[in-house]
Amino acid sequence: MQLVWRIYAVVYLVLFVVGLSPALRQLTHLSPIDVIDMIIFMPIAVFGLWSSAYRHINLPKNGWKTLLFASVFWRPITIGNDLLFNNAVPKYLAKVGALTVGMRGDAANAVMLLALAGACLGGSLMVIPPLVALYRNAYGDESLLKLMSPGRVSPQQTAS
Repeated sequence: MQLVWRIYAVVYLVLFVVGLSPALRQLTHLSPIDVIDMIIFMPIAVFGLWSSAYRHINLPKNGWKTLLFASVFWRPITIGNDLLFNNAVPKYLAKVGALTVGMRGDAANAVMLLALAGACLGGSLMVIPPLVALYRNAYGDESLLKLMSPGRVSPQQTAS
């Protein structure tokens, strides 16, 4: 599993660096949400992935938990911004629609559904693993269900 994290961390870092140059050229056209995401939260994702994949980086107490909390609540804001204000869905559907111009109705619908499924899968692969890496850095390999269970005994209760 460690190899998967390492490969993903390198791929994510490469995508970040490659995407940074075109984004900086269009900096005046980006929304403030996109700028904050690019300057603050993408480096946090890269930092968390790198720490999870290669060498755990120790932060001050609750540092990883704070980064995880901020990233979890920031991610829906950026996704909503792209969907609502950057016309991401109409642009994507127009590109896929251009591919299906010469196809029959059933084949065009199948291509459209597969393209949307691919977009959802691709988006999930870009959003979820950095959050999982931040979670692993914050809580180790402890299960989320175990953390949330009502019968969980905290270490402070067992020490007394």
